[in-house]
Amino acid sequence: MNETLASRFAALSGLVLAAALALWWLGSARLAIDQGADAARGSADALHAAWLVRALLVPVLALRVGALRGWRDGAASSLAMVVPSWPVLAMAWSASAVPLGQSLLAEGFLVVAAIVLPLLGHGLRRVVPRSELAEPIASALGVALAAALWLGHARWAFSSAL
Repeated sequence: MNETLASRFAALSGLVLAAALALWWLGSARLAIDQGADAARGSADALHAAWLVRALLVPVLALRVGALRGWRDGAASSLAMVVPSWPVLAMAWSASAVPLGQSLLAEGFLVVAAIVLPLLGHGLRRVVPRSELAEPIASALGVALAAALWLGHARWAFSSAL
């Protein structure tokens, strides 16, 4: 896969994720309103689901692309997975009771991870003597980091409702 196609795929993946999130959130809000329930709870759930899904995808993508194509392409691909959801998350946040600080902390975590993890992948490629081994090692480390995040997501400072 060439670089242009890879960056388009990452951007398209971020947009599809944002669209799926918007569809789920708006549908659940509509159902809550029709049933007389609190739509703010569904909005908070949408925020937490978006944080969790993107936090699981970023390590896998960032480390692998950073090892394959370098830091700049890895950071661009990772940010393309994180940033397209921001308009939907802003609307979901405004409809929820989640504190602004909690939202900013979660998004800041994702942005820092999207920038730092490709750098680690790039460093891995430079450290591993055989460059063809860097990709599977980076992929395995990304999956291990995502698994660790999944197992520890209850302890995240910004996921008190999960």
